[in-house]
Amino acid sequence: MPETHDLAHDETSAVYAAEDLYAAWLDRARRAPGQALHVRVGDEVRSFEPELEPLFSDPGDVQAYVDRVLHHLAATGASYLDRGGHDLTRVPLHVRPRRGRRRAVYEVDDLPDRGVIALPTREVGGRWSLRAAVVLHEVAHHLTAGGGHGPAFRTTHLRLLEDLGLPVQAELLHTAYRLQSLDTGVDGDDRTLLRIGRLLRQAERTGNLAEREAFFAKAQALATRHQIALAVARASAGDEERREEPTYETVRTGERGKRSLARYVRLLLEVARVNDLEAAIYSDNTRVTLYGYPSDIAIAKALYAALVTQMVADGDDHLRSGAHKADRQEVWDPHRRRWVSRPVHGATARTAFYEAWTVHVADRLAAARAHARERAEDADAGRSAPVSTELALRAKEIEVVDYFARMKDEHGVRGTWRGALHAGAAAPGSWDAGTAAAARARLGSERPLPSGR
Repeated sequence: MPETHDLAHDETSAVYAAEDLYAAWLDRARRAPGQALHVRVGDEVRSFEPELEPLFSDPGDVQAYVDRVLHHLAATGASYLDRGGHDLTRVPLHVRPRRGRRRAVYEVDDLPDRGVIALPTREVGGRWSLRAAVVLHEVAHHLTAGGGHGPAFRTTHLRLLEDLGLPVQAELLHTAYRLQSLDTGVDGDDRTLLRIGRLLRQAERTGNLAEREAFFAKAQALATRHQIALAVARASAGDEERREEPTYETVRTGERGKRSLARYVRLLLEVARVNDLEAAIYSDNTRVTLYGYPSDIAIAKALYAALVTQMVADGDDHLRSGAHKADRQEVWDPHRRRWVSRPVHGATARTAFYEAWTVHVADRLAAARAHARERAEDADAGRSAPVSTELALRAKEIEVVDYFARMKDEHGVRGTWRGALHAGAAAPGSWDAGTAAAARARLGSERPLPSGR
């Protein structure tokens, strides 16, 4: 049976060296749960909070995990196609024990349409291989159209971690690749936006509220870490080196006269606020102009597009359930000439639901942002840096506020947006339902795939 590994190849050796470093970082994180992992990259010290890595007891344990991985990828539409256009997530993977103790290998089975992962057992000294970092390396081979450890494999491995809801582990592996001078396909700002986009698509696809909230929180935390890195870089660079300047972009929230436009605007404003943007709202609520750095605007647009889709879907589910009819409203009946109790109108219930949903999702995004900032500021302690995180973020805030003030004068922005009337008192049941839909999950520690142990 042919093997995909070629240890004599320089590129393969560099990949193994990067993954050894990556595994060592995950081990450090495991020994200090709840604490940030500090990694030195050149003159910079970066902080990470990687997701918990599953460990396994034997190949049978690994088989159950691999089955869940492939099922999750297929269920969420994360297709990996071979050259013939076949989705490799639907090709089964068999895990078997291996007599040798030094290597884990991916093999092409003699049986059609099946791959094999061969792992050494604990009995022969293979404890090192019974961990997700090793297993997902072999799964990445299965999902890569072609062998070897070249750019296609590495891009697939990074994407696999992201599609499994492990963006920080993907960021760590990406860092290890770079330290070994390996190309990584998409890089820089584009890669960060790609990761955020994948997290948001994961949130859209899952029907599990706990997983969805975790994906949204991870997306905001990743966005904040990216924004901090850019802010520090801008503050540290000379004027001639600055590549990004504040700008503005208008986002359309809907057509004139459409219901719930004010609630869409409110959601967009909350997303803009946690991503360091200023905003101006058109009087008919059909458009919002965002002011700030281009990368922040791109992140806010992606977050808003995913969030508003989920808010509307959750609101539709609430109304279809009929639960809103439990709320009663006293209305004047002109024919009977007296006040009568009637079920709350669907439009009122939807408004209350949207308001509650926005309030609590905004709180969670803000909490994820604050946590990421605290970690970045903690990383400043004990190391010398030309510009601290706090000063860089303050400089960024001042620059955006000053830019917005100039643009308001140039664009003739006047008045203050008054939003919409609060509907929670009129439909308390729908308010509570919106709260439950947006705040049911713990954030920051969920794993879409449970450990095999």
